[in-house]
Amino acid sequence: MKNNKRIIQKQKEYVRGDKANRRKAGNKNNIRKNETINIIDETILFEKSKNILEKNKIYLLNLKVGAIKDNKKIYAVIFKKKENISHSHCIEATKIIQQIIKAKGYDEGDYTITVSSAGFRWKIENRFELFEDMPVKIKYKNEDKIIMESGILKEAKEDYIILELENEIKKTIKIKYIIKARLNC
Repeated sequence: MKNNKRIIQKQKEYVRGDKANRRKAGNKNNIRKNETINIIDETILFEKSKNILEKNKIYLLNLKVGAIKDNKKIYAVIFKKKENISHSHCIEATKIIQQIIKAKGYDEGDYTITVSSAGFRWKIENRFELFEDMPVKIKYKNEDKIIMESGILKEAKEDYIILELENEIKKTIKIKYIIKARLNC
């Protein structure tokens, strides 16, 4: 004769908090506490790269260094006046950045380096002199109004720029009032 007895099992409760706490308790040895990642100084790399590249008439507009865990990345944006940025310009900039990393005692193989051209939507921040005689779009504050103008950047000085509008009117705009400036190709 068959045994019809059933053993009732307790139903498992799936509660996020408890399970997560158990997992954390079990993995205490696997967690890295306040691990610091040794990366090259962004300011030093920018200045040294900028100086070397400008000898070849390539201008370094922006350079960012970042790291997440062991993944170290460098993003650089370059610009060449009166000429388009080619693939060879990006390779040249990459090699210069690698040489500086190596000279500073870091392993250049640990870094993923991405170099790109400024492109026509590049936001101009403080080096207006590089963009003289080029079409730009400027957003600036004039008293209570915010104005958007397009034209040719004719001259860039320390505290102002001169923008030539479509009707050949030259407009002087103080740099401190500029909110945003972009290439307008």
